[in-house]
Amino acid sequence: MIISILMSCTFEAHSQKLYKTTWKHSGTIIGISGAMLGGSVLIEDQKGPFTIEDITLLDKEAIFGIDKSTVGNFSAKAATHSDYFKNGILAAPLTLFLSGQARQNAREIMMMYAEVFAINGGLTAITKSSFGRYRPYAYNSDVDPEYKLQSTTRRSFFSGHVSHVASLSFFTATVFDDLYPESDFRYVVWAGAITAPSVTAYLRVKAGRHFPTDVIVGYGVGALIGYLVPELHKITQKTDVTIIGADGGLGMIYSF
Repeated sequence: MIISILMSCTFEAHSQKLYKTTWKHSGTIIGISGAMLGGSVLIEDQKGPFTIEDITLLDKEAIFGIDKSTVGNFSAKAATHSDYFKNGILAAPLTLFLSGQARQNAREIMMMYAEVFAINGGLTAITKSSFGRYRPYAYNSDVDPEYKLQSTTRRSFFSGHVSHVASLSFFTATVFDDLYPESDFRYVVWAGAITAPSVTAYLRVKAGRHFPTDVIVGYGVGALIGYLVPELHKITQKTDVTIIGADGGLGMIYSF
């Protein structure tokens, strides 16, 4: 008997599955994130309300060096513009589905999108509540005292706007890079991913909503989440051996 050994070594086509996700895994992540969100609410409840007297006792001299110069910032317009970035970035991952490659991985991409959104939201919420840092405008004598009594005044660290924008922009760029590893356009996508949270950070500081350290940490946390989630789900290599019938013998196709 003649045995034919047919071997072909091929890389996975971009239209094939690039990621592996399970409902159990994603559900666990979202559940833990929800628990962190619930924990942040409990922490806030235990703190109780704060008063004008609490605000007047704040000492701007105790603020960390690079943050001290921003306590005079306050701009409703900058705050509104930062909201545009926060809301607009929600659509960024959805633009991936304009390509056939992304549609082949639609379920996995949407599940990872949900994970990124949940992890960043839960981690941001519980960190804000745990640190209880007052926002810069709380130290600004030009700001209406009643405005300072908002429930979010003690939720400065770290910036949720920046971490949110960074997580979704870096997630989009990472997935695009995986889908089109040879495309020159991926550099444009990465440039946009880096720029969007940077502009958001500038606007949040200008608005008096955050200190520089708030947005720096928010940027780092969000970018790390957005990058790591697809990286951890990525199928880096697939090995498969298939035995097939062939004229005069057997054939073997080995693909990776």
